Amino acid sequence: MTTPFDDPQAELAWMFLQNLTTDGDLDEGFELLSDDFTYWNNATRRTYDRAGLRRIVERVRHEIDLEFDLLRCLNEGESVVIEAQPDGITRSGVPFDSPIAFIFDTRDGLITSLREYGDTRLVERAFGVTAD
Repeated sequence: MTTPFDDPQAELAWMFLQNLTTDGDLDEGFELLSDDFTYWNNATRRTYDRAGLRRIVERVRHEIDLEFDLLRCLNEGESVVIEAQPDGITRSGVPFDSPIAFIFDTRDGLITSLREYGDTRLVERAFGVTAD
């Protein structure tokens, strides 16, 4: 298993996730994204740009204080997969604690895309988000 500190791309991906957490610096995190960055998740099944992801993260931060524990990190070349365990309880009392897989693609020291796979039922219960 790779840790986020064994590889520059893995470190980049983990740093980005850490900046999404409650105590993270969103501005610093979003500086790690390329101008043509895209984000997709299996809860909405929609693709977002940097600004779209920023709106999602800001909304989630109002709903929950969230931290991630690293479960596993795999990387090959410019791609990184991180499995993380979120830990938080929404303002409405919903525990958010199901593992999430994040697939990052990088280029020239920046993140170009992120795909997120998690428990869609939990996302709906916690945040009211569903696929169109």
